[in-house]
Amino acid sequence: MDVEENELTVKETWLTHKPAEGSGLVAAASFLVILGFSLLFWSNWSGLGSYYPASPEQVFEQGQYWRLFTSIFVHADLKHLLSNSIGLCGLSYLLYGYFGWKVYPCLMLGVGAFVTLMALTTYPPQTNLLGASGVVYLMAAFWLTLYVCLERRYSVGMRIVRAMGFLLIVLIPTSYSPQTSYRTHAIGFGVGVLVAALYFLANKDRFRFAEEVEINWDE
Repeated sequence: MDVEENELTVKETWLTHKPAEGSGLVAAASFLVILGFSLLFWSNWSGLGSYYPASPEQVFEQGQYWRLFTSIFVHADLKHLLSNSIGLCGLSYLLYGYFGWKVYPCLMLGVGAFVTLMALTTYPPQTNLLGASGVVYLMAAFWLTLYVCLERRYSVGMRIVRAMGFLLIVLIPTSYSPQTSYRTHAIGFGVGVLVAALYFLANKDRFRFAEEVEINWDE
């Protein structure tokens, strides 16, 4: 017999179990990678510092497309590095832990380069972009969207409220800095929502199969 969805109680979901073993190491490695690249950038070791940031002129006119990747790993100063490290480490722990290496780092790095590409099209030719914040917003949007789609132990309204709370408290800036590329943040977040929705649709059956469901039989 058919059972209506409103007669089901979801007890366990894809996100109920603990993140995969090694997630902490991946998060730590993520920090060490951006720290290492940033140190090389700050020291201008072997004159390589100028090869890391990305500008529209360098990418579109000179064809230096590797900068779409290298610009993600370098930061202007220690404060810039630390401000991105917390989000990067926490989200890398969650994305690798629940969705594996294909999502993080592979998918996030590839889509992150696309976010940088999109952002560069909106800036003057000699504007330099650097830092992982666009990727952090991409990862945050990816995680929040999948949380809303997967965590069916709670009502849709409750999931949305929790996601919006995280967005308002953690991601919305409380002050303005002219050096910050807010449009890159916005592009990263929008792309993250879209990519997460597509990822969910492609894997929906696998996610639903992992659920433990209780049927509420009528008396």
